[in-house]
Amino acid sequence: MLSIPDLAVALRKRWRLELVVLLAVLLGVAIWTAMSTKTYVASSSILFDDMSIDPVQGTTGGGDNLSSLLATQTDVVRSEAVAAEVVAEQQLASPAVVQAWRKATGGLGDVNSWYGRQLLSGLDVMPEKASRVLTIRYRSADPQFAALLANGFAVAYLDARLKSKTDPARTYSRWFTERTREVRANLESAQGRLTDFKRKTGIVDSGSLDAEAARLGELSGQFTGAQASAADYAARAGGSTSQSPDVQNSAVVQGLRSQIANKTAQLSQMSQGLGPNHPDLVAARAELNELRSRLGSEIGTGTRSVRVAGAAANSKEASLQRLLNEQRSRMLGLAGDRAQFDVLQRDVDSARAAYDAVTQRLEAMRLQALAPSTNARQLDVASPPVMPSDPNVPLRILLGLILGVLLAAGAAIAMETWRPRARTTAGIVAVSGSPVLATINFKNSSIGPLLMSEAV
Repeated sequence: MLSIPDLAVALRKRWRLELVVLLAVLLGVAIWTAMSTKTYVASSSILFDDMSIDPVQGTTGGGDNLSSLLATQTDVVRSEAVAAEVVAEQQLASPAVVQAWRKATGGLGDVNSWYGRQLLSGLDVMPEKASRVLTIRYRSADPQFAALLANGFAVAYLDARLKSKTDPARTYSRWFTERTREVRANLESAQGRLTDFKRKTGIVDSGSLDAEAARLGELSGQFTGAQASAADYAARAGGSTSQSPDVQNSAVVQGLRSQIANKTAQLSQMSQGLGPNHPDLVAARAELNELRSRLGSEIGTGTRSVRVAGAAANSKEASLQRLLNEQRSRMLGLAGDRAQFDVLQRDVDSARAAYDAVTQRLEAMRLQALAPSTNARQLDVASPPVMPSDPNVPLRILLGLILGVLLAAGAAIAMETWRPRARTTAGIVAVSGSPVLATINFKNSSIGPLLMSEAV
């Protein structure tokens, strides 16, 4: 059995054999790698922005759950619809593909969908952990084709996502356009009924009804004042109009009464010293009679004035009574009209509110139908890979080195076992069982190379 020192020396001495074995293993690995089918993987990525803000509505809501979002979009990327869109956009349905499709399906179905399903076998879609990034990888024997398909699936997915937003918006836009015509017709009908009612009743708006109510209150106040004025004139007149305070307290009447009193006192004094036919006494009597005549005339004039004022007050009271009754009758008639007016006005307001709501939603749907993009965008663009992903060349080289080293060492050990050599003092002792008394070093002698080559 070889000793450890002999084995170490043997491995060092048989380096040529070991190198040949190692190179043979590496050559075999190289041939195996060259003959293996190569697979290239190109990757692209999609970034999802925050979904809580709607750019069209301008509103803020709760964003989707991240894991649910990425899982759903993964299924969308792997859908047959997206795959068919990739085939159509990249014009992959070559004559050979069309011929294979006809042979497989007999010409049934769509060639884009059929070939898209074939392409899905090389597609891998993987969401990145705790991020809004979705990675799209495509495997192919052609690096250019792998990059083309990775970018094609990313672009087709973004187009499909945009269509999923804009197509329903276009459908709703057409639907809201029809509803706009309906609500506009309802608004015009309600406004027409209200206009006809205004024209029929003379009511312009609810303010005119309030004006009628205010006029009724004003007439009621004027009638109350007229009643008080007529009652006041009647109270002043008492039993005789000539004894009315307005007549008796007149300044002219009071002045004439004062003059008559003075003239009567003067006449009384003159009658004591003059005869009844004295010219001065006669003139004084004539002047007194004139004053009394004027007093009677003034009292008559005042009496007639009181009677005229009283009659005017009574006439005004009667006129206001008639106007008040007419206004009350008008308000009673307008009570039903006002209720109908309010109903028609509410119909118009409701129709206008519905029209405004529909037009606002229509405008929002039109904007959404014209949206240039969604909250997803392509982050990384795939480029043709330089190294294949399968076979893994660095890993195979490493494994080949390890295997080559092991085989080379095994070959050297096998050769040493087949033709053993005593290469060290410990080896000689182990083989002969006798102790070694001395050693001679032929390394620097002329026969050293011959001995060393023979020992090998």
